[in-house]
Amino acid sequence: MFAAIVLAAGKSERMGTPKALLPIHGRTFIENILDAISSSVIEHTVVVLGHHRVEIEQRVRLGAKVIFNPDYEQGMITSFQAGIRALPGNVEGALLFLVDHPVVEPSTIGALIANFAPNRIVLPVFESKRGHPVLFASEVLQEILDLPPSQGANIVVRKNPARIIEVSVNAPGILVDIDTPSDFERFRSEQ
Repeated sequence: MFAAIVLAAGKSERMGTPKALLPIHGRTFIENILDAISSSVIEHTVVVLGHHRVEIEQRVRLGAKVIFNPDYEQGMITSFQAGIRALPGNVEGALLFLVDHPVVEPSTIGALIANFAPNRIVLPVFESKRGHPVLFASEVLQEILDLPPSQGANIVVRKNPARIIEVSVNAPGILVDIDTPSDFERFRSEQ
């Protein structure tokens, strides 16, 4: 079984408003991500909330498990770890979705899962650039649980390049990362 962990716990300080609630294609970023997940073979979804918990939780549909990370201010890794701890025990792997990477296609999710292998990290690639979401095998998720709050998941990703599987996808959206109002305006003007 494959699961999804959606991180939407940050303060969105540079944006000035919760990124999860920004509009895209007639819905919010979080709704767009959850729609793509629900159109895939993923069987279990965990949404990790923090700073804007109440507002964002109203946009999370039934079926997704919502958890609160009380340590969200210590960094994104604490939210990822909270999401991992909330997964069922029979998960082979979990895809990590970041709410500021809102352009997700079910076909990308399917391509990552189709290339899954135990003890591997599966990354989507568009025009030689790596993007999101990222699929982590359960063995790798255990390593991420051991990281201190001062480190990010990239430590685990970079530790052993031989276990990375890159999957070429025809989905430029994997590279869309929206952190600031200018990023958002540029994104909207390109739609």
